[in-house]
Amino acid sequence: MIVSTLEELRLYSPANAIDNIDTIQGFLDSSEQDFLSEKLGQKLYDSLTAYYRQLRDNGKVETFVSSIVNGDALTPYARLLNLCQRCVTFDALGRAVDMQAISVNGAGVNVATATDYAKADNDAVRNYKATCVKEAHAAVNRILVVLEDWTKDIAQLADKSSTDENINSSTDENINSSTDETSSEDTLTEEKEIVSLWRKSRYFFLAASLIIPSASVLQEYLNIYDSREKFIQMLPDLRYLQEDVLAPAIGDDLTEYIVTMSQQLGETVSEDSKTLTESQQRLLLRIIHKARKAMARLLESRTMQFRTTDQRRETARTEGNRLVQDLGEFITVHYKELPDAALDAFKKSPLYATVDDDETNDYTPQFQNNQEGNAMFITPAI
Repeated sequence: MIVSTLEELRLYSPANAIDNIDTIQGFLDSSEQDFLSEKLGQKLYDSLTAYYRQLRDNGKVETFVSSIVNGDALTPYARLLNLCQRCVTFDALGRAVDMQAISVNGAGVNVATATDYAKADNDAVRNYKATCVKEAHAAVNRILVVLEDWTKDIAQLADKSSTDENINSSTDENINSSTDETSSEDTLTEEKEIVSLWRKSRYFFLAASLIIPSASVLQEYLNIYDSREKFIQMLPDLRYLQEDVLAPAIGDDLTEYIVTMSQQLGETVSEDSKTLTESQQRLLLRIIHKARKAMARLLESRTMQFRTTDQRRETARTEGNRLVQDLGEFITVHYKELPDAALDAFKKSPLYATVDDDETNDYTPQFQNNQEGNAMFITPAI
């Protein structure tokens, strides 16, 4: 349970006139178990509920509510709780609206009425429910955005610590860039704990090994309206395309290498890399971009998350297959410029079989003037 008072409920739905939270508590519990927990993963959800129990047992729920009302800076767990309460509240209200309109009593099933309020018509009920669903999904999206941002922050900090022994001097500049909260050791510890638990979720497990690992990356290539939930629904298709279309075309080892480098490299060339030259980084970024572009077009042809025409799907499939072929040709043309690990993976891929034998050897001029004096070569007229 992460919502237990009317004050918390009214943070997100101030116009509701519920005077006893017990009347909606069952819906709140269902929303947590059926809607929220799968997004967070069970371990992070359990940790969040433990955090909330501690607030409640120590009489600090009112302080938490006041902090939100006053716009005070929140700790990572408090911020996550705030976002999750919003998600659960709207989902629960959407679930409750139909059943609360009905009264089941000794006289049978009746329409519930109230002396102080006029009965809402069907359109009003339908619109209210649609609004609740929309707000609940928007809240989920925001939760996943924040978790993604924190994950990036922690990864950047870990990368920084590997190249800078004096990490304490740089912590305040690098961590928690996604929020305006003051960085501190407690904040860093909480973010690390949250990210560590979220990494154990099914969602993170499915996305982590993909060339397109997040909704924000996919949004750069395909308009999914920045929806993390839509991205979650497309994960099986993304995995299929990567394992059964891309990998057979360029090789399993090379695909795995591209995934690894997509996780390690940022969006731009880094001057701090100890293992890759700037030209190698630029080449790998172009390869990653081409792979993601191909995956996105193939995804558009396969996923059922978009309403589109058969002709549009067929066009996307044709373009996606062409982009996969272009990716292979690009890698083959530039294979001599690849880092050693990438070159080893390339030599195990089907692409290597297309390289001419002469190209794999050092170039030797066909004619050499190894004698003193002038030499004249005459070729037939064309």
